[in-house]
Amino acid sequence: MVYMVERQDTDIISVIFNGAVALAERKEAVNAVCSLCHPKESPRILVDVREITMNMSLDEQQYFGEYLANREELADAKVAVLHNGKDNPNAIIDACAYGEGYYVAEFNRLPEAVAWLQGAMK
Repeated sequence: MVYMVERQDTDIISVIFNGAVALAERKEAVNAVCSLCHPKESPRILVDVREITMNMSLDEQQYFGEYLANREELADAKVAVLHNGKDNPNAIIDACAYGEGYYVAEFNRLPEAVAWLQGAMK
């Protein structure tokens, strides 16, 4: 499997991608995350794309960003995207989601991403 989704003891839902990922796998991962969200919860989600190889066209990335922004279960989500330095393979998706009103915070260090999700950092 090219992704792993789990709810951690801290109630952060983590999504870790590893390898070549296409649109179908990205949507499957979103469905898995949504299945872990509790009703009326503002989920905290950590998306790790440090080891991803994006196998999506520009149109698919734009579509997926809009898809994320329009998932009702994720409407109040607090999302941290973890990537390597200045190389964010999720940049187009994040920008398209943001354009639809969905906010994600970008990080290149795991401790900072977790601290932000836990409210220890603004």
